[in-house]
Amino acid sequence: MLPVPTFLVLLYISISYVLPLYATSQPEGSKRDNPRTIKSRMQKLTILLLFNLLFVPFLQSQLSSTTSPISFKDAFFDLGIIPGYYRAIPNHWQFGQFVKDLAKCVILIVTLYCGPVLDFVLYHLLTPKSSILEDFYHEFLNIWSFRNFIFAPITEEIFYTSMLLTTYLNLIPHSQLSHQQLYWQPSLFFGLAHAHHAYEQFQEGSMTTLSILLTTCFQILYTTLFGGLTKFVFVRTGGNLWCCIALHTLCNLMGFPGPSRLNLHFTVIDKKTGFTSKLVSIWNKCYFGLLLIGLISLKDSLQTMVGTPGYRIAL
Repeated sequence: MLPVPTFLVLLYISISYVLPLYATSQPEGSKRDNPRTIKSRMQKLTILLLFNLLFVPFLQSQLSSTTSPISFKDAFFDLGIIPGYYRAIPNHWQFGQFVKDLAKCVILIVTLYCGPVLDFVLYHLLTPKSSILEDFYHEFLNIWSFRNFIFAPITEEIFYTSMLLTTYLNLIPHSQLSHQQLYWQPSLFFGLAHAHHAYEQFQEGSMTTLSILLTTCFQILYTTLFGGLTKFVFVRTGGNLWCCIALHTLCNLMGFPGPSRLNLHFTVIDKKTGFTSKLVSIWNKCYFGLLLIGLISLKDSLQTMVGTPGYRIAL
């Protein structure tokens, strides 16, 4: 069981990310995707983030045990926000290893999403009216993309991976920590934090109660599993927070794998028959096969997420 002070710090970190979203009333009719709401929420979270970057290490330094005390400076550097700096190893600056681990994370995600990535390439090659530049313009150059692919990954990983994990590692003796506790307890905080979306959906009234409950349960499960992945990577890379942010960004970009876009185009929008139809059908089967291969390869890819001996966080 977690010590009460440690649990309270963990609870504070988790709740403090969500509370600012509702700290002040929004303009009437304003929803979470309203640009005014997005800007307001990002401003509040930025202020809180800057405060917590100092407050959480301070709490850790004050609550650490007398047998293994940690200074405010060390607790701050443990957060991993300084690229290439690793307090746990003698030669703290390891830019080469930092870049290598970052590259491994990109390869890991590309391998996991090998089906959707290849489907995306084939779609733009085989559909003349499609334009990668046009898709890029509509997909990325707006405030919603900035929130989803930049702001949210950075802030959520700092709060729910870095701050939560370092609280465990700095306030609980490593001999008392199991991998299950270290990876999945903080991940559950991350998953449950997404339950607030149910409140917004109830407020909007656009979905039935059952649909909201099912959607929320799936989102909690999905984000908890993803949280376990980023926390595993944080530990295996010695606290490389930017690997976790890269994973989060790429996963948000790719989204939860859906049907083949190429197959949908040639079976719904521009229906094909004969030989072309057979090729599309074959690709559709290959697409789902690649989704399975990506999942299977994930385990092997994760085993490579470790640097030099003594580099990863040891338990």
